Amino acid sequence: MQGPIAQIIALTIYGNSFIQGFTSDIGPFFPENSTFTFCEYVKFVDIDNKEEKLYAKSPVDWFEKLKKEGVFAFRLVYGPSGDKDISDRMSVGFVGGGGRWLIETISPNGSDYWEARWEVGNQNHPKKLIWQVTYGRIASGEKTLIYENLDGSKIKAELSSNLVEISKFARSHDLEGFANAFDKGLSALNSDKPYSDVYHKDISPDNFLDLEATQLIAASQAAWVFGGMGSWNDLGFDGKEQDVYEKLSDDLYRLLNDSYLMAANSNLNIDQELIKITGAKWWEFWK
Repeated sequence: MQGPIAQIIALTIYGNSFIQGFTSDIGPFFPENSTFTFCEYVKFVDIDNKEEKLYAKSPVDWFEKLKKEGVFAFRLVYGPSGDKDISDRMSVGFVGGGGRWLIETISPNGSDYWEARWEVGNQNHPKKLIWQVTYGRIASGEKTLIYENLDGSKIKAELSSNLVEISKFARSHDLEGFANAFDKGLSALNSDKPYSDVYHKDISPDNFLDLEATQLIAASQAAWVFGGMGSWNDLGFDGKEQDVYEKLSDDLYRLLNDSYLMAANSNLNIDQELIKITGAKWWEFWK
């Protein structure tokens, strides 16, 4: 699982937990959470005419300030890049590739959108805190949209089937390391303690998400094999085997992203009486 995706998922889930009063003591979240490992800072800024003005110096300050301003929900959103030359699955290993992940903060005044920028700071930092992360508010006061909820049970069934097939494919080509990753994902998908064998065990507060949501996040952590050189994307096969590889891989990429979205937003609390409902997609009205 890529660090920027893990972090934006954690921010969304913990944000909702804090706003809803489930997590009363949010202080230890930053910098102790595993998604902030190696981060020198994680700050939040307003962007106006390409100029940045500090809004919050840390995730905890961000949560508290947004709550005071009336934000009642955090939503993880994902949009395709629209690049016709390379798929998002193939570009995910490059900076800025793979589509766009944002956090939507929702208040009675509409929706604001925050997007992360990761930069390398001091590579010789004594505590190895090399990453400088800035979330910029790139749009504000937009019309809040109601999306059709993703079906967790359907995603889980499709992901289970895909992991079985892609594991078989990997082993048929002596790709044991990748096959083990897919098997580990499948195991998490069926475990009553899905976080037990993944790195980001604290990506959500204890008992805030239901079992299905935690299974999907854990399985997606374990089975994420996409990236640049040396990753699953770096493989190639002959003849029809390439077609099988492409289909299984594209389906897996879609299902993992859907898993992140479904799980992160599973406890989303939106008061539909406060917002306008439309069928548009977020990337269609402000891109």
